[in-house]
Amino acid sequence: MGTPFISLLEPTRLDGYDNTKPHTAQPAHIPRVFLDAMEVREAVFVEEQKVPLAFEYDADDARSCHWVVYASVNRTTEPEERDPQTGEVTKPRKSETRSVPIGTMRIVPFPHPPHPPSGARYVGNVLQEDDGKEDDSSSHDNATAARPRARTLTSVDTERQASALPFGADAPTTYHDGKEPYVKLGRLAVIPMFRGHHIAGQLWRAAKAWLEEHPTFFDPSVTELGMDQLKAGGAGDIPKWNGLICCHSQESAVKLYEKWGFKVDEGMGKWYEEGIPHVGMFQRLNIKHMNPQV
Repeated sequence: MGTPFISLLEPTRLDGYDNTKPHTAQPAHIPRVFLDAMEVREAVFVEEQKVPLAFEYDADDARSCHWVVYASVNRTTEPEERDPQTGEVTKPRKSETRSVPIGTMRIVPFPHPPHPPSGARYVGNVLQEDDGKEDDSSSHDNATAARPRARTLTSVDTERQASALPFGADAPTTYHDGKEPYVKLGRLAVIPMFRGHHIAGQLWRAAKAWLEEHPTFFDPSVTELGMDQLKAGGAGDIPKWNGLICCHSQESAVKLYEKWGFKVDEGMGKWYEEGIPHVGMFQRLNIKHMNPQV
């Protein structure tokens, strides 16, 4: 494997992306970097973890920043040929080196849906009705075998989802007061054969450095949206990111995120996405004008 390099795709239009088709069957105008991110996500989440393809792409992809790490890989295009009598090479081996995507990560800006209720189950990012049955399995098979019905929205849910920026107040947790805007790290994936080479850490360092250098990138523009659309009565009400990052981590990945400085938010409990147990984690980066640290 050659020296990896990382590309960043900032929020971009993905009109026409068909979530029922793999990355190789998407329209020609979809950015190459995003298709490369989906190549990795399909290999890890769809093929390895058995998440349905239709659930892998979501509405957050177009508004997110995506990092993709590439490696130069040499592969044989034509095998060597030898004379069966003498053993001498009659045709040398031919090979080519090309860059292939091996890992990806995204950062989703605020606003976000409500924190997942502890014990909740999501299918295709939709909160399901509670059937009252316990299920300790972490298999995707259980999530896809029986399709529970989507949970009926409460008046609070409806008000939150009809709000502009940000969504209404959320339930406070250990590290989030329920009001402060935060960005969300997610879709971290590394191709199996490249694990063990600190690829995930390289992605996180690249994303972290970019966030620290662009702390106002996701803040809404008052000029473009107006105070009414922001539902802001004054300058102090305008949503502003102060370095808080949330991660919905699979339980199996908690130790990795802890190495990066994230802390498990006990107040968020545990929930299931496509049958996989998840927990919430938070970290605060050192940017200017920060609130007290988590």
